[in-house]
Amino acid sequence: MNNKKVWFDARTVAGDHYGDFIALVNQQSCFHAVLLYPHQVEKYPISDRLTTAVMIEDIEEVKQLDEQAQDTYIWISENLSVLDALKKMGLKTGWYVKIYDQDTMNKACDWGKDNPHLILEFKDDTNIPLELVLAKLQPEDVEILKQVSSAESGRISSDVMESGSDGVLLASESIGEIMSMNEIVSKSRMEKLEIVKATVTKVVHIGAGERACIDTTSLLTEKESMIIGSTSSGGLLVCSETHYLPYMNTRPFRVNAGAVHSYVWCPGGMTEYITDMRVGTQVLAVDYDGNARTVNVGRMKIEVRPLLLIEAEYDGQTINTIVQDDWHIRIFDGDRQPKSATTFQEGDSILAYVCEPGRHVGVKITETITEC
Repeated sequence: MNNKKVWFDARTVAGDHYGDFIALVNQQSCFHAVLLYPHQVEKYPISDRLTTAVMIEDIEEVKQLDEQAQDTYIWISENLSVLDALKKMGLKTGWYVKIYDQDTMNKACDWGKDNPHLILEFKDDTNIPLELVLAKLQPEDVEILKQVSSAESGRISSDVMESGSDGVLLASESIGEIMSMNEIVSKSRMEKLEIVKATVTKVVHIGAGERACIDTTSLLTEKESMIIGSTSSGGLLVCSETHYLPYMNTRPFRVNAGAVHSYVWCPGGMTEYITDMRVGTQVLAVDYDGNARTVNVGRMKIEVRPLLLIEAEYDGQTINTIVQDDWHIRIFDGDRQPKSATTFQEGDSILAYVCEPGRHVGVKITETITEC
């Protein structure tokens, strides 16, 4: 759900819990706006970083609220006539549409572009009608949000039609769902890592051992890799199998990662041992500029193969990675080119990620540690 908008629907929260829910939403970084009824707006304060969206049925309800603040709100209604009147007043608007059949879906497609925000509430669980609305309104300048009742439904909606809806409106009276939504969004945010040019100091053929291929549920690009290292102080950028091979097809979902003891870098600065990875484990796909996105493991494949140790140094820090000893394994060199692992020599430049060492069950910690 990277860069997606998340709104919280506070309209149906029970009165005796309302303050607690608003306080919790205020604290969660994933939320961008809160949807309220007019009588709720001044009941509890909304954080200054959040946008207040107000649901109304009649234009007269606008008068209930402070005139000075009206320009800061997004006014939401199911009534297009009310929205037209609001636009004439120069106010920001959003259309709320309940879709329960083909006619209401077509109505959303036909008129959805007429307001800056479009909130869709679906009667059925299927995402097919969302796909159709997204396809029809893709060229239009409208922010489309889907009303969902759980964080997991929000995650799925963000993936519909590849780009997904622009965001979700979470309608839930569960504190757990609010926390889960924040966790999902936090993990999905694009990360930026500092990739450096290290110098190869050692290349050694070390004989047979188990190595793992990490197959993901995403198509990786020719620029992407995974960070694989023997120590928590960093690793090398082992390329995806997207580059031409004369004897076999490419495997654009795969990284032939390395020996089974290795660390793999994951979202949020976490690491996983290759042997701890399972179907559904999240791992970083990192391009040679350091742009990192989260992808999911779909399969692990471990086989006995000859292994190659490549050691490199950057700014006094030594790292090493052990990969399969074969020329079809590629690692990005200092010129950001995919270079066959077996052709690296001492003195060559190689791309690396270097960080302070120290991990406890994959979590970065501050401690005195020596790894060799």
